[in-house]
Order: sequence, then C-alpha cells, then structure tokens
Amino acid sequence: MRIEITCANRVGILHEIMQIFGEYRINVTSGELGGDSGDKVYLLAPGMLGTQYQTIEKSLYRVPGVQRVRRISLLPLERRYFELDTLLQHVTDPVLSVDREGRVVAANLAAARAFGVSLDKVPGLQLQRFLPLMQVAELLRDFAVPRFGLPVVVRGQNFRVDWSPLALDSPSDVDSLAGAVLRMQSWDRSVFNAELPRPVALWDFDLRRDSCLQLQDIAELASPLLITGERGTGKSTFAGAVHYLSPAAARADCYRVVPQEGRMEVPLHLRSSGTLILEDLHRLSSEAQVLLLRRLRSLPPSIRLVATCCTPKTLHPALAQLFSSLSITLPPLRNMRPAISRFAKTLLRQECPDEADLALDQEVENLICRHDWPDNFNGLRDYFVAAAGNCRRHGMDSIALQHLPDLTVQAQLPWKDWGRGLSYKEMMEHMERALLRELIAGRPSTRRLAKELGISHTAVANKLRKYGLSADKK
Repeated sequence: MRIEITCANRVGILHEIMQIFGEYRINVTSGELGGDSGDKVYLLAPGMLGTQYQTIEKSLYRVPGVQRVRRISLLPLERRYFELDTLLQHVTDPVLSVDREGRVVAANLAAARAFGVSLDKVPGLQLQRFLPLMQVAELLRDFAVPRFGLPVVVRGQNFRVDWSPLALDSPSDVDSLAGAVLRMQSWDRSVFNAELPRPVALWDFDLRRDSCLQLQDIAELASPLLITGERGTGKSTFAGAVHYLSPAAARADCYRVVPQEGRMEVPLHLRSSGTLILEDLHRLSSEAQVLLLRRLRSLPPSIRLVATCCTPKTLHPALAQLFSSLSITLPPLRNMRPAISRFAKTLLRQECPDEADLALDQEVENLICRHDWPDNFNGLRDYFVAAAGNCRRHGMDSIALQHLPDLTVQAQLPWKDWGRGLSYKEMMEHMERALLRELIAGRPSTRRLAKELGISHTAVANKLRKYGLSADKK
C-alpha cells in the first residue's frame, strides 16, 4: 500500500509519523519527500492491510501539522519510472545507456531487436560487441560532449548514432562522466553520396586538451574553419570531429576532398547542407587555389567549410582570407613529452586491439619521451605497431627495449648556422639564458621552477642571478 501524507512542517513531524508505523508493526520499505510545495511524505508499506490503514489514518491525523492522509496508486518516482519506461519502449528507434566501461545499463525493445537478443539479456553486455569499430572505451574517456550522426553498422543494418554523455558534475569534465545515452536512427546509406569519416576519439591529453575544448566551442558555428599543424598531428581527425560535434550531423552529410595531381575537385552533387572537408591545401599550386576559391564561393552558405593545412603561409591571400575567421593549431608530439607514453598506449588500444593488454617497460617510456617524433602520431603509431608484433612473436606481455625498432631519425636543428661566430661556451650560455627566460615567465616561485627542472633551488637562483633574470623580470 502507498500513502501520501500532507503536512505543514514535514521535517518536524517525520519522526512522529514513523513512530506510529513502528507501534503498529507496519514495515515501511521505502519513502520519498516532495510535493509542489515540499510538504508531502510518500511511504510504501507493502504488507499493510485495509483495516490497518484505517487505524493508522486516525493516529496520523492526531499528529499536529498533518493536514491530509490518502492512499495513492504509485509513488512519484515509481510513476516517473513507469512513464519513462513506457515512453522508451514505444520509441521506434533503438535507445540505450552505457556506463563508463561501455557496458549496457538499460535499453528499449527496439535496441534489443537491433542487437538480436532478448530485452532481459541486454543489460550488462559490452556495447563494443555490437559496435566493434566505434571505439566505445575511447569515446567514454574522451572529453564529455555530445556527438551526432556517428555511422555504425549493427548486424548488417546501417544506423546513425547520437551520443549524449552523462556527466555527474561539470559537462566538460571527463572525470565526472558516468556513461552515455545512445539513440540509433536507421538510414539508407545508398541514398547518400557522401562517405562519412570514421568516428574516432580525439585523445584530449596534455596540450591537446585545449585544442579539444576549442573545437568543442566552435564546432556548431558556421564560419569556415582552418586546422593547421605538422604532418601527423591529427588534422584530419579533428576535421571529421567538427562534423560529428554539430547537431546538423544527425541529418546532414560530410564530404572529404583531397588534392589530385595538384588540383582539388569539389563534387558537383553536394546537398544544400553538410560539412565539406578540404584536406592539405598546402599541396595546391597558387593557380589551383584560385580555382578552388571560385568553386567554394558558389556553394550554398549552409555548407560548413573545414580545411587542413601544414603550412598556412603557402595559402593564396584570397583563400587565406576565406579561412581567416576561425582556426585551430594542433601541437606537435614533441611539445607533449609528459603524455607521449599515454599516447602510445592509446594508439596500441586503437590500432592493435589484440595487443591492448601489452605494457610498456619504464626504459621504453623514457626512450620514447626523449625522441622528437618528426612524423608525430603517424610515426608513433607505426613504431608501436611494429614493436607490439615483435613483442608477441617473442611471447612477452610487456614491450621492452629489445622489441623496439631503431630510432635513427634525429631532430634537424639549426645549430650550425645559428652559432656561426660564437664559441661553444657562448652558444650554451645564450641558449641557457633564453631557456630560463621562457621558463620563468608565469612562475613567481623559483622553487617550483627548480622542482620542475629537477635541480636544486640554489642552482636555479645562481643561474638567474648570472643572467640578470628573476620571477618579476621577464
């Protein structure tokens, strides 16, 4: 039996109400506090009989402040649960929720049918089992923002998935992420001319965190976006993410165009809306860039332009002007040395799922953090794919130094030309002074700087004194 008690002072008389149920040996299994004015107490007493209720009702009215006692069919949370569950089961699109580990927590009947299992068997299943190419674990570890229109195939049927993270605290804080809710919309891939980019995680580690948050802020905007960075820094990945981070992705296409023989041909069959990704503009001649610009100006304004480029200075002034409003520059891997081993482990999980349990020896982590990785993530990926295969061939479960390919590529630094006319001591002092001037900026504490550099505070103080530098003197 479920009871609703309306009272003037809920907090003050709650103890007296529960005492009455105790005196009559009525077991109350659950309860709620609520009401529009916060003046109601809801109690669930499954074993209470009708005659017992009549007696307790009289006793409750004797409590000062109790205004009304009545039986109800459902507690508010029960009603909300049954209403939402009924609505969910009548939704024709598959809808489900997953936890942080990618296990299905709840799903509707349409989702169970799409997965080919009975509804009672769905909770607890790994979503990766049904969506092996979706990188569920990485998306859950990625920055907590919605994604739209992710293409997936389940048992031969094409879907577009809207992915809504469940954040307990701050929507942008990955640590507060409790999981995600997915809505799968069936779509006929044959009627679309676009080839949607593969949905991948962005790896918001170290300096890439700022790039990810910047991308999140501008993904829904309409102005052309230019993504710059060295080869292998993830420009194409970010360009594809622009599409999936916009709600328009649930109903619009994404087109990707790459230079062919020094030219770039934009499709003539573009729809009236969508995302157009223009890869590697730096590979086009000045004449080809002018021709491309003329074609772009004829496109509908609802087409979102996203371009990637390694060297923005090579862009024709008119094309550069088109992409002058919004831009993102991705940091090279060598600028994120503290996170290189974490990137390596993430790449292993993505590129070699069967080798995802391989660990990295400490000597390996130290070595890869010292290397400059001129090809950035492309080089790091290929390096560890080769290392993982070598490790497995030797029957080991941890990648050690002997499993690594030789790192023969060295950084090309301009010391020879820069140091002409200077002695070795003068070059070292010049570099040390410049390095300390950069490092002390924004650090009022020399002790903190000494800790970060791994040297004594006295040594830092002596060097700053030698070069006339201080925390307040940049």
